[in-house]
Amino acid sequence: MKNVIYNRYPIGNKRFNWKQKEFILSTFSCAPHLDHADGDIGEVIDKCVKHLKEAGFNMLELGWAGHVGAWSAVDACEKHEIDLLFQDISILGGMQHHCIDNKVSRDVVKGVVDQLKSKKHVVGYYVWDEPRNEEQFTEARRQMNMLEEEDPEALLFTVAIPSCNGAFFWENGLYAPYVEQFIKEMEPPVLSFDYYPIGDYFNAWLDHTFIRENQLDDTFMWLDLALHRKLAKDNNLPLWFYYQGIPLFECTDYFVFPMVRCMMYGAILYGVKGLQHYSAVEKYNYLLKPNGEKDIFFEDQKKIHAEIKALGNTLMALESKKVYHSAELLPGCEYLEPLVDRIEDSNILAGELPYRTSVGELEDAYGNLYVMILNRDYEKTLDTVFSLKEAFRIYEVSREDGKQSVIHEETTELPIKLEPGDAVLLRVQKADEEAFTVEYRLKEKV
Repeated sequence: MKNVIYNRYPIGNKRFNWKQKEFILSTFSCAPHLDHADGDIGEVIDKCVKHLKEAGFNMLELGWAGHVGAWSAVDACEKHEIDLLFQDISILGGMQHHCIDNKVSRDVVKGVVDQLKSKKHVVGYYVWDEPRNEEQFTEARRQMNMLEEEDPEALLFTVAIPSCNGAFFWENGLYAPYVEQFIKEMEPPVLSFDYYPIGDYFNAWLDHTFIRENQLDDTFMWLDLALHRKLAKDNNLPLWFYYQGIPLFECTDYFVFPMVRCMMYGAILYGVKGLQHYSAVEKYNYLLKPNGEKDIFFEDQKKIHAEIKALGNTLMALESKKVYHSAELLPGCEYLEPLVDRIEDSNILAGELPYRTSVGELEDAYGNLYVMILNRDYEKTLDTVFSLKEAFRIYEVSREDGKQSVIHEETTELPIKLEPGDAVLLRVQKADEEAFTVEYRLKEKV
């Protein structure tokens, strides 16, 4: 069978020199806060970085990092050869209103850049976590501008707040305007946001109780993903997403890895190009312990990272076109209506989706069509059949090596079996067309 190689290109905000070339798998923190560390902080961070690289992360972040931890992490990332977004919150950057009064000077910025310019794996700066008003936008943008002038090739990262924030949410009509303002004020290199749906944290402001039997059916995470996908596309920005990788918010009695898997693959339906774990090194553990040793989710995280890395070259070439959910997801939600894609408009799928399933339709720049099918049920295996609108040839994209192989030469029905929270990426081609497999080659634009 013929194999066709297509070019794909780096992506990113055109105002920056930095461009994204590979699918990002990162974590908010690669260093425990000093009061959470178990042992010498330098030794613990070295062990954390070593194990995070083994787990398949290809970038680490220093969100909220203090002085000792930040500079220890720089050395560890150089030693273990893994990319780093730098923040030493004692002298640079901030989080919402925290550090807003520091008024960082250009001399400080230049000093930090000069100290880091010889570090091969410091690829950028974690400028500000969740700026949310004019004062925070102004200070974050001021620091971003100074960093850009001193280090024009760097990734200058900032992240938007989710809709579960106590000020800008769907119910008061302020969330979409906030994200639009964030993009306008910050002009970020990527559009990143977080959402942690499992637990009762949101009851502090909104009537969003986590009901265990409903799983992820009624979370507004799906609304946020749909909105950010639209705005990322409108502004030609790569979309990144922080998923919940550890138990938070009164859910420590029940937190299983298929929940994590479901959130990661669920975000990929929406075309994300970066998955950011919150958070690998925390007092809640599950991935790494406070002493840097591996914890109960380590092997599962390593496995899904290997899968996504195998798919990553293909995913970087694809744009999310439509996302469909089965009927029990946010039924009757007025906020979903203007953002929802309807399966009757699909040129591939027919009929209603099976219970607790979601499907993303994706397409490359050359017209090749893909679907990702997700089992949203993180407790039960999915074993069902999807109906197709006409006869298609179906290729599976391997989660071992990223290669494509025909699994159905001609079919109008697509049998699917998926473990809890799992997904599969398929390429779809009309059955009467000549068969060929596809791969992608990264090429720098001239």
